[in-house]
Amino acid sequence: MTSWSDDRAATELVLELEQAHRQGVGAAIDGLKDAALGAVRLTGDGVPVLADAAVSSATPFLRAPLLVRLSRARLLHAAAPGSPCPTCGVPAPCPTAQALA
Repeated sequence: MTSWSDDRAATELVLELEQAHRQGVGAAIDGLKDAALGAVRLTGDGVPVLADAAVSSATPFLRAPLLVRLSRARLLHAAAPGSPCPTCGVPAPCPTAQALA
């Protein structure tokens, strides 16, 4: 069972990810329509669909390196509650482990 704060944090994360996706799609739309592209510049109703597909396809490739780094950091700061963090030396969970939770 998850706590109320866990549910709230998950909801906030979903909202942040959706906002990032919208911003990425907006940037992709602007890029596809950029006049500097000249003859290969795209226009029309299909541009938002293409931009959304491009952002959706790229997201796992962009996110994977970040998730690997977060996972490695979490392992460096993993310790049983109350025992010393192997990296920080303070009682677990250390501030870094708390931030990564």
